Amino acid sequence: MLIITETWLHTQFPDATVQLAGRTLHRWDRNSDSGKNRGRLCIYVNEGWCNNSTILDKHCSPDLEFMSVRCRPFLPREKAAVVLTAVNIPPDANVNTALSLLHNAINNHQRAHSNGAHIIAGDFNKANLKTVLPKFYQFVKCPTRGENPLGHVYSHIKCAYRAVPLPHLGRSDYLSLLLTPAYTPLCRQTKPTKKTITTWPEDALPRLQDCFEQTQWEAFYHEDLATFVDTVLSYIKYCIGNVEKCIRVFPNQKPWMISQVCTLLRACDSSFRSGDRALYSAARVDQRRGIRWAKVEYKRRIEEQLNNPRQVWQSIQTITN
Repeated sequence: MLIITETWLHTQFPDATVQLAGRTLHRWDRNSDSGKNRGRLCIYVNEGWCNNSTILDKHCSPDLEFMSVRCRPFLPREKAAVVLTAVNIPPDANVNTALSLLHNAINNHQRAHSNGAHIIAGDFNKANLKTVLPKFYQFVKCPTRGENPLGHVYSHIKCAYRAVPLPHLGRSDYLSLLLTPAYTPLCRQTKPTKKTITTWPEDALPRLQDCFEQTQWEAFYHEDLATFVDTVLSYIKYCIGNVEKCIRVFPNQKPWMISQVCTLLRACDSSFRSGDRALYSAARVDQRRGIRWAKVEYKRRIEEQLNNPRQVWQSIQTITN
């Protein structure tokens, strides 16, 4: 992705003049509220990474200009969405007012996309976002204009990027910044664990009934009652063990991710690779419907646990992660 936080092109310029091949352009032109008659914010999203991006929010005033874009890449991802915010705080702006407006906007984005990755980049001049959002980390340590680090990049993910300075872009008086990923995904930080689950096919109960009916229970008889009970229970566990299987649980796997949802995800991926638009559209509808149903079922199970005093604390730990 490419973020340009301030351009001085006239607002009447069409998109074709600033369009880049293979990238989706999102622009927010200045209006009369900013006190300037030209300039804009631009965010370019690489279509090879994401072709589903929309503008979430935008603001223009003498103290602050920003535009937020939500990206939903079609890739296996740890985060549900990526929210990019391009910011420009003029040198003569009221810093407290600008940071207050930006703080409210970022909080709204975090509430709406609690499982998303939030990246704020732009020209902050004298402002420091950490004064209002202390849990956001700044990655730019080098000067971006002269000897001053005016360009900042923030994210709530610690050690997410490394900032590398690059030459000026055209006639810009700011250095360009290349951010290389430094964050290790959760699925690589922790190895998947193996878990044994019991699967009950449709014909599992009839098969177990037939097995128990044909069993000669007299063969398990023993004078010692404890030995007799232990032998019978061991035999029943052996019969039930035929429907158990071992699965891998990944650290970034959501708690509502069940086998039906995995099947729908694989079907959606296969239809996408096939190139059939109609099939892919139908698979996406089924996928969204299946995920919605799985979340409702998970919510119902958690609420049932809250009704059981013994499982209340376990449910609270699950909800609060």
